[in-house]
Amino acid sequence: MKKIILFFILIQSSLIFSQTVLATYPLELKKAKEFKQIINAENISTHDLFVFASDKENLTILKYNSALFLSNQYSLPRPDISYKQIVGYSFNTEGNPTLYWSNQELNKILAVQYDLNTKSTSSILNYDLQFFNQTVITRFQENNAFYILAKKEFEEKLILYVFKNGTKEEKTLDFTSFRFKNSRNKAIKFSQILDALPVEKIETSQFNPLFKGAQKTKLYVLKNRFLLTFDHNDNETQGFDIDLATFEIQEKNFSKASTKNYVSLSNSYYHEGKIYQLKVNADELLFEIKDYKTAETIKSSLVSKTDTIPFKSSPLMLQLDGQKPKEFKNTAKFLNQLVNLDVGLTVYKTSNSILITLGGTGIIQFTDVVNSLTSSNQFNGDLMYREVPTTVYFESVFDKKLDHLKKSQDPLAVDFISGFEQEHLEVTLPSIIRYKNYYILGYYDSYTKQYTMRKFIDGFERTF
Repeated sequence: MKKIILFFILIQSSLIFSQTVLATYPLELKKAKEFKQIINAENISTHDLFVFASDKENLTILKYNSALFLSNQYSLPRPDISYKQIVGYSFNTEGNPTLYWSNQELNKILAVQYDLNTKSTSSILNYDLQFFNQTVITRFQENNAFYILAKKEFEEKLILYVFKNGTKEEKTLDFTSFRFKNSRNKAIKFSQILDALPVEKIETSQFNPLFKGAQKTKLYVLKNRFLLTFDHNDNETQGFDIDLATFEIQEKNFSKASTKNYVSLSNSYYHEGKIYQLKVNADELLFEIKDYKTAETIKSSLVSKTDTIPFKSSPLMLQLDGQKPKEFKNTAKFLNQLVNLDVGLTVYKTSNSILITLGGTGIIQFTDVVNSLTSSNQFNGDLMYREVPTTVYFESVFDKKLDHLKKSQDPLAVDFISGFEQEHLEVTLPSIIRYKNYYILGYYDSYTKQYTMRKFIDGFERTF
């Protein structure tokens, strides 16, 4: 408990050292909350940073150079309000942005290109996306382009919509030729997996919470490609690498080592050319790191319930929704709780180390005894069932060579951002972006009526 109290004291006292104001800009967003929006976006070719701020009437575009000095701005009326929000953006070779405005159903998209030098708009194109027998999985940005990924109902295919320079392409990703099996070695369909285990998009350059790592189907958007991983089978991780230039699909399989107890839960996480795998049951925990290209094992650690986990850098923690974290006394108690949850892990690289969070998330049903007074003035003990969001986890800190470090992880930029938002009620419409080696929180200051951009770093060190 003393450690937890000290942690929060350090968080509060170090906020001033973990963040600084980068820029402010006078801006008044009108009422109609559902139309207000702020997006921070980086042109990856020039490293210019853009801010797109809109309300029901107007759009303001701010352009900051790579040193984060304001270099241009453009304010103009926004498109018709039937296009309720900006869902994506792209940049052309001249560095001008195209914004993709959409209705709520995402089936009508308006592409508008903005020229900040001439203060004009062009290439206004309408796209009707029928999504017939399709379900949208996610949308994302890559290569200064905007993508929408959908799955075909009743077929073993994905449809990728590519928006760039105001144009739209439609690509079919066919998984018919690939084979999928469950943990009992029985054939299942690609579409069945997606129906049962929806795709979770992982932010590859940012910290991801454990509930994302606990999902069985993950999408990693990488440079010039994206990766789909499936962990529906507790015997292997099945990966598919999709080239965003050729749209070629390559399959990669990573076996999961066996534990003494055949019945186990498992998951994986991709990070910078490596697959991290976790396998657990009430008796054991198995953690492995494999090379993505060769599938060779780099690290492997099998821990019994009677052992102390040798690579943990934090206590074994239980977090019930709305309550303070509690510490498990031993590995056995930790594993007994973990097997009731969706297990997973996340990997995040700071400037000094690699932080791995292992555990599980889910809903656990608790039973309480409620005393009620009967008509004869006797107390009866009635049972009340509560479903409580629960997380159990521990953290491991490694160096860049994947050797375990016997130290706890310093607070991260996301911790400081969360604390800042809780302490400052004027922060509205927050937009968080990873820029260079730090984070930028851009938001609308509802008190001062201005756009504010703040820099946050991982750890306590002051690097600015």
